[in-house]
Amino acid sequence: MKTALMMTLASLMIAQTAIAGECTITVDRTPCAGKEVEARKPYNGKNPTEEAKKLDTAEACEKWAEKSSKIVRKGTLAEKKVTLKFDGKDLGKTFSDKAECK
Repeated sequence: MKTALMMTLASLMIAQTAIAGECTITVDRTPCAGKEVEARKPYNGKNPTEEAKKLDTAEACEKWAEKSSKIVRKGTLAEKKVTLKFDGKDLGKTFSDKAECK
């Protein structure tokens, strides 16, 4: 019984992994004037940056992209744009956020 349960759980985990897709977002950050180094420091000076994670649907990928587009470091970034692909397919959407530079 215990072995059968373990095999069923393992099968479900494999099936769930098989339906998950690769979500890739590209994040382009526009720093405020004079804040270029500070804005890119967390990303080793790179801009744009790319991140990927396994997600179940294209809709989940869009939600992650939208959330990632929000500017958290206000006063450092003037604009942040995020584009996305799900399983290598460009979804044709861009999410962005703007903030005032101080």
